[in-house]
Amino acid sequence: MWILILTAIVGYFVFDWLRRKFKITNITQKYVFITGCDSGFGHHLAQRLDGMGFHVIAACLTIEGIETLKNKCSSRLKTVQLNVAHEEEIVRVVEHVKSLLSPDAGLWAVVNNAGIGGPVGYSECLSRADYLECLNVNLFGVIDVTKACLPLIRKARGRVVNIASMFGRISSIPAPYCISKYGVEAYSDCLRREVYHQGITVHILEPGFFHTDIINPESLMEKLQRYFSQGSVEFQQFFGPQFLPKSRDLIVEVINKADSDIDKVVDAYVHAVSAKHPKYRYVVGNDAQVLARFLPTLPEWISDYVMCFQNPKPQGAH
Repeated sequence: MWILILTAIVGYFVFDWLRRKFKITNITQKYVFITGCDSGFGHHLAQRLDGMGFHVIAACLTIEGIETLKNKCSSRLKTVQLNVAHEEEIVRVVEHVKSLLSPDAGLWAVVNNAGIGGPVGYSECLSRADYLECLNVNLFGVIDVTKACLPLIRKARGRVVNIASMFGRISSIPAPYCISKYGVEAYSDCLRREVYHQGITVHILEPGFFHTDIINPESLMEKLQRYFSQGSVEFQQFFGPQFLPKSRDLIVEVINKADSDIDKVVDAYVHAVSAKHPKYRYVVGNDAQVLARFLPTLPEWISDYVMCFQNPKPQGAH
């Protein structure tokens, strides 16, 4: 009996592994719209898909990002300037995207890659505006871009690929980023079920820590100082003068452990776009494999300790 069960389990995983190897056809006739292509994952994904023969429409925040990307890609790649935090701008850009498609074509894939790290600090120091700064890009940007593109995706019976994070499964500091990524997870799950009968599929990437602009050490430390200073006098006295230096040391330590091989994330993106049977979730990175899969199964008193034991203690807590 146990041999039959073991054989069935092994057979399932072998079958699943094999079916993931099949690729879609007619790549040169398919259009992919990617946000957040100035640098990092989106920048490299646009280059990779362009090299594979896809018609890539890459959205960048800046003109400099557009020019840099165009210099690395074929003339087939098209670019648009877009700040996903602004809904009216998204609507205008998607109308332009329509004009770039062949008459009978839709969008094979929309990759919602644009994102920011947002405020770095304790919730006690943050305002509603600080939360919205992060949510407007990481969550509402995903929702608004997807909404505007859905008719085009439906036309191609295509797919939506959203960037979440391992912090869409586990919670830590800072809260705005985690909340935004939990939101992406929830929205993606809801959307996947909404479009279940429409020929559209929805896929999520959940990377761990990778070396990108989001974890730039100078930027993180500047934010830490700025948002700490927003706290009340009582807050700053409670945390004490050594809290910021110790926090900076922890940031440097975490960044030094970040994975520098961003191709792992780009490979997952490429599979989500080009595989005939893509995964619904891609957990990317060794840290994400351990934390995102294992930590949520533990009792809270254990997971809280794992997430907090390295954090510097406030002076007033001693």
